[in-house]
Amino acid sequence: MTEDWKIQRDRKACDRPGCPLPTSKSWFAVLDWPACVRRDLCDACFQDHERRCASEAPPIFWRALRKSTGSKEPVLDLNSLRVLFDRLASVDDDRARALRYFCALLLLRKRVLRMVPPRTAEQERADLVVVDPKLKEMAPVALVAPAIDLGNLGGLKDDLLAAIGEGGDAAKSDAEG
Repeated sequence: MTEDWKIQRDRKACDRPGCPLPTSKSWFAVLDWPACVRRDLCDACFQDHERRCASEAPPIFWRALRKSTGSKEPVLDLNSLRVLFDRLASVDDDRARALRYFCALLLLRKRVLRMVPPRTAEQERADLVVVDPKLKEMAPVALVAPAIDLGNLGGLKDDLLAAIGEGGDAAKSDAEG
């Protein structure tokens, strides 16, 4: 199952001359869909990419931050993760729904989203119903948990951390904490 939505990482460097990506403290991580490939772009390259995207299919992205020296904690930009959660709603795909569900779990843990009781038949069938407490007008979002191979939860966690963070080191430090 995890091979169905595993996020691959594009390891090519930016081909724009003088691109500041290798030394930037922050950059944009873009998820190319439906290939499910993550690319890292500097601010200027992201603006070019965003202009080329069709208005009906905006890019799926989040802001990534470089870890500070000596820090074992993965750096997670909650605002970007919240934007990613919203953007994934526009993608009609099982892998996107699974990734959105896991984003919601992270956002719940960090208290960016809050669980609410179901009020409709659709929400009753969902595994998770959430709202953003800062947005009073936000309609509750009903999410269904993806099918998971319980023997591969560690791999699933690594895939999610690779999507939003720096990969292996982040997964190891999170497992230790």
